Formats: sequence, structure tokens, C-alpha cells
Amino acid sequence: MGGARIVRAPSPPIPTFSRLDDIVTILGGTKLAFYPFLTDRGFYILPYGAGTDGIRMTSNDENGVVAVHAEFAPIPLIGGIYAYYFERAGNNHIVTSDNAAYTHGAGTSDNAFSCGAWIYPTEVLGTLSTIVAKFGTTAATSEEYDFRFDTSGNLVLELHDPSVPATEIATGASDVLVPWAWNFVVATYDGAQAAPDIHLYRNASDTNSSGASTESGAYVAMQDTASEFMIGARDATATPAQEFLGYM
Repeated sequence: MGGARIVRAPSPPIPTFSRLDDIVTILGGTKLAFYPFLTDRGFYILPYGAGTDGIRMTSNDENGVVAVHAEFAPIPLIGGIYAYYFERAGNNHIVTSDNAAYTHGAGTSDNAFSCGAWIYPTEVLGTLSTIVAKFGTTAATSEEYDFRFDTSGNLVLELHDPSVPATEIATGASDVLVPWAWNFVVATYDGAQAAPDIHLYRNASDTNSSGASTESGAYVAMQDTASEFMIGARDATATPAQEFLGYM
């Protein structure tokens, strides 16, 4: 019997760096710290984008710098990006020293900023988990901001004024994060510290559509502190806290 043979054309290559350039263009702004995970080897995670203000980050555990391939079990994703596994038992986190690129408050006023990540949490209930933060509770007056999810899976952005101390904390709708699935999460803050407007997104759905936050103390503004900038944890390299569990 005769038959037809279907020949499929090969899929076109994914223009990874063109897409990354598009993201850089969309982000814009006066401060850009963009870290696509482009390597599965070595010790350094580099920023990407013309005009980036980010500096080189390192993969770490509580004892210091470790190799990505040794402890973060990188897996390749389509287009040449890698996902890193953050193992809480191993205290895995990514960190860099204090830099003006990561600070968005001057003590008397705040600047608008946003932060986001693609996360694949393997646990979303029961444990506070930081996504990105510049927030060091082990040193005096070193807290700035912490983008995390809480014990119920709600996205949270905390802004901290350590001199008072005081906070503005925005919390999203209940149980928005999905475990064992990719979630694109973003926090935005308009910089209006007297009446903050903060939004928390999961996969483009605003889980804090009112923009409301809860003030504790008399919040004035974040300050420029000496705390480290961290992905997947907060506090300090030797004493990471609120460690994320899963892939980013």
C-alpha cells in the first residue's frame, strides 16, 4: 500500500540573546541588575545588558564560594538558559557585596523599583522563603527590602526603614504560588513612601491589585545600608536565612 511521508522542517533556533536584549529594553530605568543564568560551570553569575548596574555575583553556601556545577545541579532550558537548584540543607544562595545598584532609598525618600524571578519552588507552604533581598538582620540597621513568599504561599514585599525601625509590607492573595511548576513572580513599588503603591504579580496576575501595604512604625524611607544583595536567601553569606527551596 502506498502512503504519504510527512517530513517536518527543523525548528528554527531560539534567538536567546535577542530575547534577553528585549527584556533589557523593557526594563530600562536608571538601575538595571539582570542575571540570566547563562552558565552551568564555575563560580560567577554575571549581569547582562548594555548599561547594567549589576556587578558579578557568586554562588555560595554558608562556608563561602562554591562551584555552580558542584552544588546547584544546573539543568539546561530551551535557548541556553540554565535553572539552578537551591538546596536549603546545603545553604545554597547567590550573593554579592553592597553596591549602589541594589539600593533604592536615601533615608528621606525612595525611588521606584521592581524585582522579579522565574521560580520553580518545591515547597511553598510552611516556611518563609526569600526570592531576592538586600536585608541583613545580623548587622545593625542593615535592612532594606525583602521580596519573598510567606508560610501560606503569598507573595510579599517588605520595605524596611531601619533607623526607626519601621516597615511597609504588602502581601498578595492567599496560596498564589504553585509548587512543582514555573512561576514568574514580580514585585513593583512606585517609590511614594508616604502612601506606597505596591503590586505583586504571579504569571502576570496581580495578587495585590489594590496596591495596599501595612505600615508598622512611622516609615519614612529605606536607607543605603551595607547589607549584601542575595538571591534565594537573606541576611549574610555565613548565616543565610529564609532560604528558597527549588529551581530558579
